[in-house]
Amino acid sequence: MKSLRRLGVYGFAAICSAIFMYPLLFSLLSSFKNNTEIYGGQSQIFALPKEWLWGNFTMAFKDAHIHSSVFTSFLYAAAGTAVALLLGTMASYVLARFTFKINGFLYIYFILGLMIPVFSLVIPISRMVGSIDGFNNYFVMMVLYGVFELPLTIFLITGFMKGIHKEIDESALMDGCGPLLFLFRILAPLAMPAISTAGILAFFNIYNDLLWNVILITDRDMYNISMALMSFVGERGSAQMGPTFASISLTIIPTVVVYLLFQEKVEGGLSAGAVKA
Repeated sequence: MKSLRRLGVYGFAAICSAIFMYPLLFSLLSSFKNNTEIYGGQSQIFALPKEWLWGNFTMAFKDAHIHSSVFTSFLYAAAGTAVALLLGTMASYVLARFTFKINGFLYIYFILGLMIPVFSLVIPISRMVGSIDGFNNYFVMMVLYGVFELPLTIFLITGFMKGIHKEIDESALMDGCGPLLFLFRILAPLAMPAISTAGILAFFNIYNDLLWNVILITDRDMYNISMALMSFVGERGSAQMGPTFASISLTIIPTVVVYLLFQEKVEGGLSAGAVKA
């Protein structure tokens, strides 16, 4: 019975792995093909290219400037994540460890940010950014991304901090530890699983964004990867799929590296947060 259960688990894991690996393998193989082979039907999906078109990667660098776009996306994601984690950790500390009367209202106020459709904010935010001449501005983009990731960050970290025993606060206070020192030297390291989870989710959300880059960025040098991938779409909707898939393959590399570096902390944060929340 136990062996059958283990076989079922392994079989389910194998099926899930195949499903998740399918788009990666398809993208990688398609990055060496032309449109004719890519659209050649089901029999051609996983077929090796008849001719390995390394020029697709050259076009990705020359036409889409994918190298600078990856760097820009990474910059947006790193800075926006830092803003979200810094503000979110401090806000979560107040919401989780203090008993102010307005804490419940403030928590609901932040969580409401998860329920508001982002498209309903396009016009007001674009007008606000235009009023301060904030188009094509790195600082504005970083702050905007960080603020948009605050609701989820606060939700995850606050729930985790509430599960940490408050006796630690009393011990730190008796030892003369101030609020900021207690937060960044004691509480934040204990809440690192939730902070890491919030950080990796925020990083991926910002890295893959398209909406705000389309609306607030017109300078090609400031395009992120989502905007750069649109470089191969023609005026009538036709697209050069080979270079597009080559660009996609290159943009996947940073996200895979970041996830592999923080994999254990992310998975630990998700499981621990489920228990403590």
